[in-house]
Amino acid sequence: MTPATTRELVALDFETTGLLPARDRTIEVAAALMVDHQPVETFCRLMHPGFALPPFITWLTGISDEMLRGQPRPEEVMPGLHKFVRGLPIVAHNASFDRAFLQAELARAGLRVESEFLCTMRLARRLVPGLPSYRLDVLVDALQVRTPSARQFHRSLADVNHTVAIWQSLHARFTEHTGLAAPTVAVLSTLMRKSKKQVPKYLASLQARGPLGVQSPLDRPL
Repeated sequence: MTPATTRELVALDFETTGLLPARDRTIEVAAALMVDHQPVETFCRLMHPGFALPPFITWLTGISDEMLRGQPRPEEVMPGLHKFVRGLPIVAHNASFDRAFLQAELARAGLRVESEFLCTMRLARRLVPGLPSYRLDVLVDALQVRTPSARQFHRSLADVNHTVAIWQSLHARFTEHTGLAAPTVAVLSTLMRKSKKQVPKYLASLQARGPLGVQSPLDRPL
């Protein structure tokens, strides 16, 4: 099987009623299909969780019960999202959160996650060391990629647009270090696992690799 590259990716973001996928539900999702690191198509839906929103969530996101009235339930939206993603690698900021909710909501719809995940927060910790925080808002300012059309945080489409911009900046940095314009998902997954001390040596080792950064014994957990 040919290793998956990053030439086609889907950026993903959920807004939810809380932090626990087994109990909480998604209320908004946005996804952006990227081809050669450029967004070409988006998917965005509001969803009704089946109960009133906690006041904190409305304060944080600006999403109200009134906005969700009449919207489909998450399990009705998931088949469309599943089709949009079509098993491509997914990139998200703090990807463990989005992956857990995607797994939970797809399972409720009788579907399963077929995608590998990359995390812009973990990649940024290795490619942009020394920042005081790697929250989405801090990182977009540090990288100077705040998008004029997506000023608000904690709304899915805005956060996906910022995730795309962060990804583009991180990809440029990675390519500058390694010469690899289309690394495999395995190479970047390995980078996410490296300690800060190991990162410079790993990036240097990739310079001598093939044009796709094909998986090798280096791309294994230590």
